[in-house]
Amino acid sequence: MSAEDEPIIIANEFVDVEVRRVRTRNGVRLEIHSPRRGTTIRLDAMVLDALTWQQPEVFSEMLRSE
Repeated sequence: MSAEDEPIIIANEFVDVEVRRVRTRNGVRLEIHSPRRGTTIRLDAMVLDALTWQQPEVFSEMLRSE
């Protein structure tokens, strides 16, 4: 496993995620894995750029429970 494959673990008292750069046949992606949920997503540069356009309130609304 190369240093590029090593995940970065980001955690707090509520959640932990592993983030790493992966190469796919369609280019480099950012892979985000939630061990607790068992879910993974790979995001390309365009999607990551679109995240930067958002106001923090957008994410707060996504996380808000009814």
